[in-house]
Amino acid sequence: MYRNNSIPASELLRKLALVGVVLFGGLATDPFGGEQFVATAAAGENAGVPGAFLRYGSSARGLALGNAMTAIADDAASSYWNPAGYARLRTMELTAMSATLFEDTQYTFFTLGLPTERHGSFAINGAFLSSGSFERATLFEDLGETFGESSSFLGLAYAYKFGRLTWGVNLKTVSQQVAGAKGAGFGADVGLYIRPHRTLSFGLSLQNALAPELTLDQGAEKFARTMRAGTALHLFRNRIVVSTDLVRTDNMDVNLRSGIEVWPTRQFGLRTGYDAVREQSGFGAAFRWENWQLDYTYLDHDLGGTQVVSATFRFGVPYGVKMRRDRGLFSPSGENRSVHFGIDTAVTGKVESWRLEIVDPEGNLVRTLSGNGPPPEGVEWKGDDDQGRLVADGRYQVHITVLDGMSEEWDYESSVEVLGFADRTRSPIRVEISGGKENSTNEGKQR
Repeated sequence: MYRNNSIPASELLRKLALVGVVLFGGLATDPFGGEQFVATAAAGENAGVPGAFLRYGSSARGLALGNAMTAIADDAASSYWNPAGYARLRTMELTAMSATLFEDTQYTFFTLGLPTERHGSFAINGAFLSSGSFERATLFEDLGETFGESSSFLGLAYAYKFGRLTWGVNLKTVSQQVAGAKGAGFGADVGLYIRPHRTLSFGLSLQNALAPELTLDQGAEKFARTMRAGTALHLFRNRIVVSTDLVRTDNMDVNLRSGIEVWPTRQFGLRTGYDAVREQSGFGAAFRWENWQLDYTYLDHDLGGTQVVSATFRFGVPYGVKMRRDRGLFSPSGENRSVHFGIDTAVTGKVESWRLEIVDPEGNLVRTLSGNGPPPEGVEWKGDDDQGRLVADGRYQVHITVLDGMSEEWDYESSVEVLGFADRTRSPIRVEISGGKENSTNEGKQR
């Protein structure tokens, strides 16, 4: 992250409170009965392997892409699959997903990532799965009692970036409770990410590299390790992303996951993917508005369908560059004769160059400003074109683009309205005052 985008403490607390209320309102519901998601997972990927709840998913986006996220890892939630991805965050980011499954089973996931300018990225993440009202019974009789079950983990992650290579580790505590029996253990996930070119990235992660071991009643239970290797193509300035993962879990066969994401506009995206081990297809959509993002996914499998919703809030500058204007209307010949655009950047690595373009209502380019390195903190426009002439009245689009060290472009667009004389035929005149005249004028003022 190039520039420090600090937020006042009062504003930060207010936003965190708002995020806490709204994000956890994201709810996944199943109109077909709710049993399908867990049942399919148990029959496919989990197959009785310990620690299955750690592989449910972290966001509606990931589920739509078949959880093929190892080589994407560009948001806080996808970094759950590869902790090295936390180093790619451009600003502080919070994601939450809450899903209602079956038999009063509730699954919740959250993650908060905090990148720093020089000291890597820090994150906290966790998940909680709870079920209740299971009936106790023996082979011969119903005992007339019920019991509950819950599983959870809480993790602290750190990631660091060396040029185009990043690494990350997620330290976590895992706990489980079944019918009054409790157990807890400690584990760790590790990951690597490399992007040799702006269009290509690779990821490698090992979940439960340090495998948690729990003892509930008599025997100890060790969680299974899961190795993920993935690749992703980033096309048309990340407007299209295609990802593929190969996944190998202990005591299970290697399986394939793949997905594709398309953003026709900055605000709206579409996704689809396939998870071979679950034999599950995903179809999803995303909506962005400033710092907010909502993701929806419909999962289709043999037992029916499941709907999932998650939400993300990004603090500061969410898309690499952002522009602020001090007024939406000005008159070059009136009292307010200019508009000021404040510019903030937040890209991974350094900014190579920047370019600001002003376009008239007919789509003609009237003014261009550019330079190498990061852009200035602000730019003032007095309603003139590249030749110094005042422009005509109308609404003008202002577009800024920054180029990062990966030759990847980040842009932002604003607009401003110019209101002055309806028909201008004059051009600005520069008047220079000689030293002698200036002195005589000053003498006159002194008298």
